[in-house]
Amino acid sequence: METSTFFNHNTDEEIIQVKRTQELDIWITHLNYVTDESDWLAKIASNKLNDKLLRDALLESSEQNANILNELYNYRTSIVKHNECNDLECDVYYINLHDTYCSRYRKHLETYRKIKSDVYMKILMS
Repeated sequence: METSTFFNHNTDEEIIQVKRTQELDIWITHLNYVTDESDWLAKIASNKLNDKLLRDALLESSEQNANILNELYNYRTSIVKHNECNDLECDVYYINLHDTYCSRYRKHLETYRKIKSDVYMKILMS
């Protein structure tokens, strides 16, 4: 990921926009990796551990991951509209929207990590 250099002539809004977009790109990159990882773990759960329930939990998590990724991609294309804001109410809307996506991302990761830990515990116990 590229880091951005800011200058004195950059407005607060420009800096916030760049930072928000960078954060969003990190989430998308991470969830793309989670897609691959959950697929690998589902295969391990099914083929090596013979645990269909764990496999199904991973597949369900993978589906949820795909849904969140799709939402983040859509949000990524709409984030440009924030530049069109010219009042505080509009700014607050986009700040709250970003926080909503952040919360969904973090909650999804928390759930996924619990399932992932279950896979590792099963591997260690077998």
